[in-house]
Amino acid sequence: MALNYEPHILRLSDDILLQIMSFLKLEDILTVAQVCSRLEKISKDRTLWKEADLRPRFLTHAELEDAVKCFHRGTKVLASTGSVKLLSGKVQENTECLSPALFELVTQFTDLETLILEEHFINASILTYKCFPSTLKHLSMENCKLINVPVKESYFFNMATQTSHLESLNLNGCLWFEDHSMMAISKCPKLRILRLRGCVKVGTCAAYIFLSARFGFENIEVLDLRETAISDAEVRAFKSKPKLKRMYIDGRVHRKQDSDEIDRVTDRGINTPEEYAPHLEVLTLTNTEVSDVTLRHLARNMPNLQLIDVRGSKVTEPGVIRLKTEFPLLRVVCDFPEWTVDSSLISPDWWIDRDFIFQDDVKRHPSLVSTSRDATAEPPRHERIEIIDVGPGMVRLRRIIDRPVFPLPVPPEVVPEPASRQPPQLQSPRPEDQELPRSPESLRSSSSGSSSPSHLDNTHNPKDPSV
Repeated sequence: MALNYEPHILRLSDDILLQIMSFLKLEDILTVAQVCSRLEKISKDRTLWKEADLRPRFLTHAELEDAVKCFHRGTKVLASTGSVKLLSGKVQENTECLSPALFELVTQFTDLETLILEEHFINASILTYKCFPSTLKHLSMENCKLINVPVKESYFFNMATQTSHLESLNLNGCLWFEDHSMMAISKCPKLRILRLRGCVKVGTCAAYIFLSARFGFENIEVLDLRETAISDAEVRAFKSKPKLKRMYIDGRVHRKQDSDEIDRVTDRGINTPEEYAPHLEVLTLTNTEVSDVTLRHLARNMPNLQLIDVRGSKVTEPGVIRLKTEFPLLRVVCDFPEWTVDSSLISPDWWIDRDFIFQDDVKRHPSLVSTSRDATAEPPRHERIEIIDVGPGMVRLRRIIDRPVFPLPVPPEVVPEPASRQPPQLQSPRPEDQELPRSPESLRSSSSGSSSPSHLDNTHNPKDPSV
């Protein structure tokens, strides 16, 4: 049956159009709303605005206000991207900053719990922290640029009273954040996650950080201090927090203010027995001065430690091998993705009892193990690790021994030159060089005594009567 009208999306019912819009991003919904008044009305449905994530599109102040008018009490998340990256961080005369009027609308229409402001310009003299909703639990101001930073007091002054329910604070890349603001943040009673990566001014005055760590941050669980100027004193203070589970430290920013002195995190900041975090699970110490002593100390005094990252540090390859031997379940991220296994450090049944390790530790160079038989030195045996079973994120390994065929070939540099250019005579293979078939009894005995399958074992025992 032929249609008497031309198909058009507006012929669909409002319910179907609403269902179609539910699969779109909010930035696309705002574009569709500009087509006609009917689509604009449908785009303001409450079900579409439970999580208002407007990233990565940059919206002007007027567009943000139009979007906020669609919010309701069920809207718990607001995420927005500013123009810092577009303007290369340079403030111009017509640069738009977030205004208090916008947050008044947010507070009026919503009970916002998560506020994500990325790469926004903020005029601290106009938009103070008191303008933020008091219902916030998660706040992110990553890479935001603050204009007219207050001098007499911190931008987060009285933060614990204004946002008493705050659990997570992300200030990554905020170059304006200084040490004295740590005092205000440390008083938040429910703060569990603090991210300060790239805040290069953190650590220039150790007294503020030391005091805030000693007397605040009672419930801190995740602390990211990578690319800051902290030193041993600050690390010792934070490491004493009883609920700390994850701590990230990177020493690439280590120069003190107004000084050329290098003050990096060393073994002294980590190896303090009375200040161990009992619940610490993840520890990153990249580009620091820690050594092998720190590895052994942490593994023995932190029973819940699951992962440690020591890339760019002074940790050596033998130290990593010894640590993995003593603590096979501990994951070590280091500069040695392929390392040699020293058999003297490993018991004979180590690969049988603990044959599960992380996939990052699979690639290894073969090591040489010297043995003897009948008081006669045997050529070196090549030991390698081979994957036999791959599981979800982990691999099962086994130990394979390859014994070269006797006798060893003469090195080419000592082979004498032939007297004439006559072709060499072909020699029949010697009996001891040939691989003879095995009996069923020998196959069964070899399979029960070793984890290697028969097709990977190229050795034969001359004392075996069955051969």
